[in-house]
Amino acid sequence: MPANAVSRRTLLKLGAGTLATIGAPALVRGKSGVDVLVIGAGLSGLHAARLLQANGLRVSVLEGSGRVGGRCWTARDVPGRPEMGATQIGHSYGRVRGNAAELGIELSGPLVGAVAETALPKMAISIGGAPVTGEPWASSPMNRLAEDERKLSPLQLYSSYIGKGDPLVDLADWLKPEFAPLDRMSLRQHFTELGASPEALRLMDISVPARDLDDANALDFMRKNHYYRWEAKGGPYSVVHDGTSALTDAMAASLADPVLLGKIVTHIRAGDRQVEVRCADGSVYTARACITTMPLSVMKHIVIEGPVPELQRAAWRAMRYVQLVQVFLNVASPFWERDGTSATLWSDGVLESVIHLPSATAPHGILVAYVNGAGTDRLNPMTHEAIGALALTELGRLRPASVGQVSVARVHNWSTYPFSRGHVAYYAPGDIGRYAGIVGEPVGALHFAGEHCGKIHAGMEAACESAEAAVLQVLGELDGA
Repeated sequence: MPANAVSRRTLLKLGAGTLATIGAPALVRGKSGVDVLVIGAGLSGLHAARLLQANGLRVSVLEGSGRVGGRCWTARDVPGRPEMGATQIGHSYGRVRGNAAELGIELSGPLVGAVAETALPKMAISIGGAPVTGEPWASSPMNRLAEDERKLSPLQLYSSYIGKGDPLVDLADWLKPEFAPLDRMSLRQHFTELGASPEALRLMDISVPARDLDDANALDFMRKNHYYRWEAKGGPYSVVHDGTSALTDAMAASLADPVLLGKIVTHIRAGDRQVEVRCADGSVYTARACITTMPLSVMKHIVIEGPVPELQRAAWRAMRYVQLVQVFLNVASPFWERDGTSATLWSDGVLESVIHLPSATAPHGILVAYVNGAGTDRLNPMTHEAIGALALTELGRLRPASVGQVSVARVHNWSTYPFSRGHVAYYAPGDIGRYAGIVGEPVGALHFAGEHCGKIHAGMEAACESAEAAVLQVLGELDGA
């Protein structure tokens, strides 16, 4: 990268999220009439496209699905308009907040009773299929935890153990070689070393946002917990007042060229000065550079020609994605008041958790059942209708007061959704040391971004952070070509 390209980094106000013009000169158009192709119209792709456009480049965004937003997805057809994906915008989310401010998108505080990454709700608990009762968990006969664990609910168990003995200080510490021993450990090994009882491990196996404790990299999950706790110190998070989709819709609308929907990429040919992208509908696009923001769970199934190191291909194949099924339930009355327990439920059965979400428009809020990791294996072959019916049956069995008081509003299975094939990315044990340094390295004029490429932040801000890194690479290459 030329020296003048490096100096422009100071003009891109990364911390403030400002879409400052970096000042790239006018460039010769590629064969398709654009300078850069962006694959994926999620938050990362849209942020990259807006940055490129702000610097005088013409951009085409290709999106495989029929909508923009990726994992920013407000269920507008469900009463209460719950979020199916990204929700919380922390104080340090300068890039996300910068886009919202520039586009006039209103942010507001969370509703009273909303669940935060670091604030867990009270809950009714069912173990072994037993109906919930109002009996305190600490003294319940269902509670088989060790004496020093009994006061902790299943979700609090995970929160407690993942935060114990956290050695990380800086947000980038997880990439330093001195933390390699934690990288090589699974969460099961890590929690066992911390003294977790067998029953605690069994319950945390259900709660962990991974396939299971054995599949989860201790360092990866520790660094995300470290980040969210650091972020929470700044105060309550914000949400998009009209739903997260309002932000990504506005970002897409701000582009000079509309996002091209239904463009399912099947083949990418990466050269040093040109990238060719082929889609399932037969269309072909070329540009002098390309940024792909596709989840690796999707991208690893695409043919990519170019000087890709085998280790990098292995990294793409190895990246894990949380398997997640959501069932959104309308609530006719607050039945939990009649059974004398919390509206939120946790169980070791089919329904792993049912979270109560407050709503400004649904008088009793809504309930969302979440099943993740290995628990989705049973559900993935089922239709959405069958999943919804099973959820109602199981909820009615565990909470008889709910019968006739809830109905299915929507079912979403991130595991089988073809444009993500999972939810949030995570590393398996040992894979940070193996792959973190190469997973997002450019291949010729093909660049990579997305939440999985974030180095400092997590979640929505990581998606934007990685987009800016890729944009800086592209600007340096095109300026020096």
